[in-house]
Amino acid sequence: MTQRLPDTREMALAIAENSVHGVVVMDAAGYCLYANRAWQEMTGFSAEEMQAAAVHDLVHHHHPDGRPFPIDECPIGCTLGKNQTVRNHHDLFFRKDGTPFHVSCAASPIVGPGEPVRMILEIRDITAEKEADRRKDEFLAMLAHELRNPLAPIAAAAELLALGHAAGERAVQSGAIIARQVRHMTGLVDDLLDVSRVTRGLIALERASLDIKAIVFEAIEQVRPLIEARRHRLVVQALPGPALVRGDRKRLVQVMANLLNNAAKYTPEAGEVSLAVEVDDDMVRVTVRDNGIGMTPDMVARAFDLFSQAQRTPDRAQGGLGIGLALVKSLVELHGGRVAARSDGSGRGAVFAVLLPQADDVVPGADAGGIAPALQSGSAPLSIVVVDDNADAAWMLAMLLETMGHAVHVAHDAAGALQAAAQRHDVFLLDIGLPGMDGRELARRLRAMPQQDGAMLVAITGYGQDIGAGAGFDHHLVKPADPARLAALLAQASGR
Repeated sequence: MTQRLPDTREMALAIAENSVHGVVVMDAAGYCLYANRAWQEMTGFSAEEMQAAAVHDLVHHHHPDGRPFPIDECPIGCTLGKNQTVRNHHDLFFRKDGTPFHVSCAASPIVGPGEPVRMILEIRDITAEKEADRRKDEFLAMLAHELRNPLAPIAAAAELLALGHAAGERAVQSGAIIARQVRHMTGLVDDLLDVSRVTRGLIALERASLDIKAIVFEAIEQVRPLIEARRHRLVVQALPGPALVRGDRKRLVQVMANLLNNAAKYTPEAGEVSLAVEVDDDMVRVTVRDNGIGMTPDMVARAFDLFSQAQRTPDRAQGGLGIGLALVKSLVELHGGRVAARSDGSGRGAVFAVLLPQADDVVPGADAGGIAPALQSGSAPLSIVVVDDNADAAWMLAMLLETMGHAVHVAHDAAGALQAAAQRHDVFLLDIGLPGMDGRELARRLRAMPQQDGAMLVAITGYGQDIGAGAGFDHHLVKPADPARLAALLAQASGR
């Protein structure tokens, strides 16, 4: 049975009224003959108000800088009464209340036999996209700045060592500078990877019953060098008894450290940063307060947005990439909590509060005091194969391992690693992005070799996601590998 199609006019009207884009039909003089629901919502003008003046004079009367915008200079206005089309034109329109918004426009003529030319104008609000592009550009510029900063002292220290001008105390200082700046760069990259993991839902929390006070004091130790360097007064108010939450120790320390770091960055020298721990009904509240530069209401509203930052000083002394507070919000929400920010205005400081569900457990879990093991050089000597096509990275790692007392063989591809594997080894440290055969396939080949039965396979890669599962690896470390974490794994291998 053939169904009768609805009347063409009725169908066109239904399509226009249900469109999420603003649509108006104009006559040859630019006056509105029809405005759909989305147009009225976007501009704030009713259908009757749209007929009071030319569409251009209602919504497109000024340039972005405030100068008048005559209709004969408007790309859309120039098409009125003509059989011309405009596509993907970006412009700035104004609502009834005078607020501007960015639009992407398309204009097409309606030409009927014996009828005057009418024009359909369609707009899409792209304000959010423009803002996202602006923040992305600012972020990329800041990322370049933040990565170049530590590269300068690293390059200078490396050059000093290469020329042989650094000996004794100078060599130690040069090494300390390189290590400190590498830690800074690693922190930036880790934050970027964490944002990616949270966005894709790949963060897995290792939950234990924790005393939030232990979390707070570990975070303070991380941020203490910055606080001391800026001569801040740090005030901590904690409860006499435990305040238990259930969560991931590492991630909660990250939350508290980011809040303290943020307070320290935006508080002038000799200012005050305070932290208070309270129990409010069934919630544990941690409040970080400062007397720094403060925030305007619009900054408070977007404080936890990704890549959002306060206005920087010309020297960009505050640093950072604008992702710390976004991570705080995401991680707190993963723990079933919430976070809030407030400020009395510019120059009047800021307050950040984290609320986490109180745990029912009576005794904190063993994870509460977990501290990364110190670098161990006294574990039993191991036979280790380092496989990395980056020769500098491979040899530096080998030198570190030899300093710890282990015997090390270096290979730069899978073929060299398999050749070394003809002999028994205790540990294989494998890069993934190897030429020819990648690290995953190499791990599978090594697992199939009888002489390597029981050997520990560790992936050391630049990839943030854990690639160990299904590839034959026992562990996964992200470059640059934390020496303490690596030493702990080698201690495990010694116990095999």
